[in-house]
Amino acid sequence: MSQQNDTSASGSGQPLDLAKYTLASPVEIAHHIKSIVKNGYMVTVFSNKGKTFILTRLLEVDTKTQTMVFDWGSDPETNQQMLASERNVFVCSPDGVKTQFITGQVHEVSYGGRPAFEVPLPTQVIKLQRREFFRIRTSVGNPLMCIINDYPEAPLELPVFDISLGGLALWLPDLTTPGFDIGQQYLHCHVDLKPFGSLDSVFEVRHRLPVQLRNGQDAVRVGCSYINLPTQLENLIQRYVGQLERERRAMQR
Repeated sequence: MSQQNDTSASGSGQPLDLAKYTLASPVEIAHHIKSIVKNGYMVTVFSNKGKTFILTRLLEVDTKTQTMVFDWGSDPETNQQMLASERNVFVCSPDGVKTQFITGQVHEVSYGGRPAFEVPLPTQVIKLQRREFFRIRTSVGNPLMCIINDYPEAPLELPVFDISLGGLALWLPDLTTPGFDIGQQYLHCHVDLKPFGSLDSVFEVRHRLPVQLRNGQDAVRVGCSYINLPTQLENLIQRYVGQLERERRAMQR
């Protein structure tokens, strides 16, 4: 089973080798998921090819049947889409350790007298112990913007949340923005990194995270990696990230 993650591509432009981050032993997988259950961490489950999601909690792991149960969502339509989805992506960050895994189709069960979802345990779990690249948030007052020129119908301009040598995170305008499925690539992306130059690259979506902003508004943050980034653009990004870090430290002083 192939898996996607939101970790950025390596400095050479090649995808990160996930082997050292991947749990494949059924015992290790069950232990890690049980710890998520025990601590009650919130989990985002993307269904319907990433077009819909629910925020939920994992309720139980049964090692005998190799299944797990997670809580029913609050929206009836989304629950039905979850039941019909053949591929579901689970994402959470217990104690800051990003965890992601993929399962097959779920089915409805009763748990504690209430409806819930049950699904076979995953065969692999990606467990990222740390970020591969130093990331820095961009300015809120003067946001960095990314233009996706090959977005269907018309170019789409999105604010950049943070940036690193391996990738960046984008804010989607609302929860219903089409596209940006995990694994999807956009071939003609442009970011103006003033005063250092322009970043033009292929972006691949590695992660989607629904968040609630300080004003209470719901939003979606999308993590993307660069694909086959040339050395000159790596140097450009390094200079830009270094400048942002110097500005951040100056403001703190």
